[in-house]
Amino acid sequence: MPKKVLFFFPHNPYPPRSGAHQRCLEMLSGLRALGCATTLISTTLFSDAPWEAASVQALERDWVERVLIYETATLDHYFRAMLMRTNNFLGRQAPLNSALFNPPAFRRWAARISDQVNPDLAIINYAYWDGLLPRQAAVVTAIETHDLLTLNQRMREALQQRLPVPPPGSLPAPRIDPAQVADEVLQEDFFDRLMLEADPEEFRIYDKYDFTIAISAKEAVLIRQRTKKTETLLIPMTQEVKLGQPGYDGAAVFVTGPNPFNLQGYLYFVKHVLPRVRRQSPSFQLQVTGATCQSVLPAEGVVLSGFVPELKAVYESARFAICPVFGGTGQQVKVVEAMSYGLPVVITRAAAESSPVRHGVNGLVANNSEEFAHACAQLWGDQELCQRLGRAAKETIAADHSRSRLLEGLARLIGQETAATLSLSNTVLPATAAEQADS
Repeated sequence: MPKKVLFFFPHNPYPPRSGAHQRCLEMLSGLRALGCATTLISTTLFSDAPWEAASVQALERDWVERVLIYETATLDHYFRAMLMRTNNFLGRQAPLNSALFNPPAFRRWAARISDQVNPDLAIINYAYWDGLLPRQAAVVTAIETHDLLTLNQRMREALQQRLPVPPPGSLPAPRIDPAQVADEVLQEDFFDRLMLEADPEEFRIYDKYDFTIAISAKEAVLIRQRTKKTETLLIPMTQEVKLGQPGYDGAAVFVTGPNPFNLQGYLYFVKHVLPRVRRQSPSFQLQVTGATCQSVLPAEGVVLSGFVPELKAVYESARFAICPVFGGTGQQVKVVEAMSYGLPVVITRAAAESSPVRHGVNGLVANNSEEFAHACAQLWGDQELCQRLGRAAKETIAADHSRSRLLEGLARLIGQETAATLSLSNTVLPATAAEQADS
């Protein structure tokens, strides 16, 4: 009898446009590979992409048994508006798992679905939706973190307060000129100087669950230190290594997603790194994909490609990838994905802490803009170095971020013997889960 899983994700993950979307599909694929009958529930109330019939059809074909979506009602908007006004009037901050995220009608709907499914395992994403699924003694519960939610939010707010703000009502929003961004925003230690921390409330929520799933070793350690009851499972982003090697003769690539940390990384690179690179290697070219392209001005030597639904060809022709990001939590999906194709990655020290990149072994780690520029120029002019580091990058992903690692973690959730999952490690997952996300 297959294990029944009830899986809540607040967004439409297909087609994937962010690392969170890709992670969701990765988890669903792993559960299917283990023989689970998974019901995915979501809502139009918070989804960052519209729910369309084609998305539901694709998910039910390749990932889950069925998809159920809560359609937002007028009453939900009224309730949330009233609650926000009340909180503002009283000068209080809503708790992390506030009814703002779990309106009464939404919770009643989720409870009915839970009764119908009668799951063996219930998984939610993000602490915002704690309490959405009723807890029952016979149901194993897990919360997927993706990142440290409150720390990530505090970092976002600190960054957005310091980035240029477009004039009210301007459509389309003006693109940001790196030259107009204050240097203090583009310093490698920008977040270190702020000394931000996650809210203790977040760890109290994790302790309500049988399992808390961490995506990086750094965050797994922190969760274990701050919780008492939950069992912390480290399940990093996983990728299957790709056949063949890149051509190493195209542009360098920077894959971005819809968050301000990628925007900050682009501005940092263009203002502080790119001029140095082009002085050393005038022919240097960078291709940028994803949401950041909509918010920035182009620069000489940079091609802004926007959202690319299929990144396979981009990775297969690139010389190397860059990750000039030094903010955010969780794990950079773009790094694991690029390495799975055999690309070395040039990465900042801050981002490298939660990545598989090891300096001089499978990529290059930079402490500052001078080192970042030198690393880019070095790889740009040395195809053999790209190949050597790229082969090691692929070996790292095969050893530490393989599908067997994912299945071992998920097997722990459903109480299945780990050894039984190893024979499934070669199960082919839908290509879109590994190749389409612009993270």
